[in-house]
Amino acid sequence: MKNFKFLICLLLAAGLYSCNQNPENSVAKETTTEKEMTISETEQAINQLITDAYKVISFEKGTTPDYVTMKSLFTPKATLINFREDSLNSYYIDEFIEEFKAGNFAGELTAFDEVELGGETEYFGKIGHRISAYATKFNGDEEIGERGVNSFQVLNVNGKWLISSIIWDIEKSGQPIPKRYITD
Repeated sequence: MKNFKFLICLLLAAGLYSCNQNPENSVAKETTTEKEMTISETEQAINQLITDAYKVISFEKGTTPDYVTMKSLFTPKATLINFREDSLNSYYIDEFIEEFKAGNFAGELTAFDEVELGGETEYFGKIGHRISAYATKFNGDEEIGERGVNSFQVLNVNGKWLISSIIWDIEKSGQPIPKRYITD
């Protein structure tokens, strides 16, 4: 009878132990979760390029953007295309910089602050894409003057990621930014 009680206790203990979470499986799940959250060096490089683009285009009152650095982030024939006012505007990088300078020098654009709200990066080999929601403040205003989505196409040229084009459209009535592009 003692052996039978011992066997029952042993079976109950084994059953209770098997109901507990296996520590080895916990570690494996944590590792998988960490790997899913870790981004590759390529994605980091593309994301840094986009961060740098937002940083270099922004400037405070009394200053001007660093146009040399701005141009260095783009391929020589990069295009910038937007749908402001529902009409297509297209520029090569040099034309865009000249338009930006003209607005700045004419006093129409005395400050510009554009930041990324979130987005998604994809790449294959030497090509990549970053879809990026943004918010812009104009002329030192505290209020956001515009929100929209930038689509950055990037290339790896001689080991350096460069922007080959940006296409963007602004948020408007009936056209909200998709929630998945905005990081909370």
